[in-house]
Amino acid sequence: MNETQQDQYLQAQKLIAEEKWQEASDILEDLISEVDDSEIGRLTIVALYHSQQYTRACTYLFEYLEVMFDSLSDAQIAIKILCQNELFVLARQVISSLSQWQEDLLTIVTIGEGKSRQEYQETLQTRLRDFYHLGDYPLEEQQSRLQAAFKLPLNEFITGAKFLLRDPYTHPLVKSSLVELLSKLQVVDPVTVYWLDKKEYIVVPADIQPLNSLPIVSEGKRLITEKCGNQNPQTEKMAIQEFQLQVMFLYPRINQIIKDVDEWTNVLITRIEGKKVAIDTVSSMWQERLGKQIDELIEKH
Repeated sequence: MNETQQDQYLQAQKLIAEEKWQEASDILEDLISEVDDSEIGRLTIVALYHSQQYTRACTYLFEYLEVMFDSLSDAQIAIKILCQNELFVLARQVISSLSQWQEDLLTIVTIGEGKSRQEYQETLQTRLRDFYHLGDYPLEEQQSRLQAAFKLPLNEFITGAKFLLRDPYTHPLVKSSLVELLSKLQVVDPVTVYWLDKKEYIVVPADIQPLNSLPIVSEGKRLITEKCGNQNPQTEKMAIQEFQLQVMFLYPRINQIIKDVDEWTNVLITRIEGKKVAIDTVSSMWQERLGKQIDELIEKH
């Protein structure tokens, strides 16, 4: 910070001490646009919260989320901001990732959800209806409606998710996102997934790991890097990108399909290099199938 910015910072601290939140937030917002500093970010969020500028506070919260969980009082402010913006699912996801204060913070979300049900019943029903009909639309709209559903209370969100996971018209990538989100939320209710092979599978989200936490995913990327070495950086990049898309399509049944990750990565690299895959294995058959879906996805976007 230069001298002028330092003066602004000290002035904002003084105003915060005097609880002149609006004046403090005006100075801090100007300052944070010039100086990317986590402490200034934290103070900006706190000042905006206390001056009841919840939408603006939420914008900065997404940028400086981590710094708000160093103390319980700041964590409470962060969760209250999310709840004021009705981002209940996101608030719960953040809380479930914490190692402390979960009970205190969940109380804030439960109160917020109750208030939403009471005061915005009609809006809530509209959001739930939009969520239910997600499968009627192309992928981009489905993803947009999934984001909008973060404003549903948890029970309503789970009800909608259970319906969509069985809907043949929900895009596989949206189903993958839904299952992963339920996993992060530690949902213990079993859900039924209508999957790529047109069969239904029962999954308990709390019992499975999020996609990128699965050992097979990191192992697959490690093997691709190892096999391509430094000789083929372009092949390595393309293979890792395709592998990430493959596992997104396959989740939550990655381990059931990729039985041999070494063979799987060999087939993938061979395909990326444009060579003929020698043997019709389970890996090659699945990759051909996934390749068509990935090509279709890329063509449309």
